[in-house]
Amino acid sequence: MPKKPETILAVDPGLREIGYAVLSGRRYLAGGVLDLRKCPKDRRLPTARRHLGRWVRTHRPRVIVLEKTYRHPVPWLNALHLVALTARRIARRRRLRFACYAPQRVRQSVLGNGKAKKIEVAHFVASLYPQLRIHLTQDRKWKEKHYRNLFDAVALALHHQRAAKPPSRGR
Repeated sequence: MPKKPETILAVDPGLREIGYAVLSGRRYLAGGVLDLRKCPKDRRLPTARRHLGRWVRTHRPRVIVLEKTYRHPVPWLNALHLVALTARRIARRRRLRFACYAPQRVRQSVLGNGKAKKIEVAHFVASLYPQLRIHLTQDRKWKEKHYRNLFDAVALALHHQRAAKPPSRGR
């Protein structure tokens, strides 16, 4: 009996935009970008927390994958790290697996180049998931940058799938 593919919620956190993607095996189920630019700085963290919880309830992932963040001494800049801590708490509370990966490691795994640009990640992901090609070219430059968060989230999920596989036994 074939094993059901693992559902992954991948999150690319940002101070202005948070990209997310949901993959089940190799299938792209959902994704998007939460725009926080118009949200006052003191409301961004509660808004991000609310959406993280909603994504987990809606998609019921077995694992949450996040791009690695670091603490920052400036409080509003540290909000990015607090989003990551929130995701970790949600995962622990719901007994989900949790993983964090550095962006360079993700790009090295997915594209073979740890210093690849966001646009290169976007083109690679769009080649795997044609339904996302529409987000590559937009009528405004800011929209193209906006959707690169979605592409980064998909790349995170792809990296996790590769990293989580047990090594094959050579004979």
